[in-house]
Amino acid sequence: MKKISILLMAAFAIVFTASAQKVSTKVIDNKGTIKWVLDSSTAVITKADSTILYVTPKQLKDSLGGYLNNANNGLSKNGKTVQLGGALIQQTTINTTAANFLAITGLVTGAVSTDSVMVVSPTTGQLKVVAVTDLVRAITYTNGINNANPSGAVKLGGALTEPTTLSTDATNVLKIAGLQSGNVSTDSLVVASADGTLKRVSANSLSVQSGDQNFTATALQSSYTVTGLPANATRVWVFRNGAKLIVTVDYTASTGVLTLTPAMAALISVGDNIEIQWVK
Repeated sequence: MKKISILLMAAFAIVFTASAQKVSTKVIDNKGTIKWVLDSSTAVITKADSTILYVTPKQLKDSLGGYLNNANNGLSKNGKTVQLGGALIQQTTINTTAANFLAITGLVTGAVSTDSVMVVSPTTGQLKVVAVTDLVRAITYTNGINNANPSGAVKLGGALTEPTTLSTDATNVLKIAGLQSGNVSTDSLVVASADGTLKRVSANSLSVQSGDQNFTATALQSSYTVTGLPANATRVWVFRNGAKLIVTVDYTASTGVLTLTPAMAALISVGDNIEIQWVK
């Protein structure tokens, strides 16, 4: 009976070894029990394998070659946890849509003087960084605006490169505070043409000009040549022997010439004092 039992056990071990593709190398566990081990070529553990099978750590790693045992390309492995963070080892694209967009919340406030701005290539979508100051300096400033390099400050001042209109109304007026006092003898005045175009003219051209000229009349003298006399008679004052004459009734004016009306000229005697004053 003992011999039969030994033979049956031997046959069972041979059959099981063949069906489970176990190697003949044996190991001893911490209780001293001899166990079978699997090699890397063992593909399947079948239902017929009714014994407990043990593998070495190296064999386990080889068997799980198709499963997670490392992380790279922007991911890292911390024990059994895979987390975001790490160096990219290949070109990587994240596809987004209007519905499935990429958002990063909780960003802290940066510093314009030291941090950079993220930009994207219009052709490849590659993300890059540009210093804020370089970005500001790269912008073209024209038409009265300039960039004060190297600070990157945008300032008002410079040549206009196109006709420019500032539209104002009764509510949105244009004011310039802090203007300094000028000098009429040396400075110019700013005037506006009919279309609002600003121009400058010399102060002398807009200053009030005046004149005062006296004549000793001859008998019935009606015409008097007056230097600088304006054509507008309302800006002319005429006196005969100190008495003021009336415009259009007693005289008319044209550029540089004052003419007494026939009724007044008939009253002029030799030696009458004709005083003509004017402004323009």
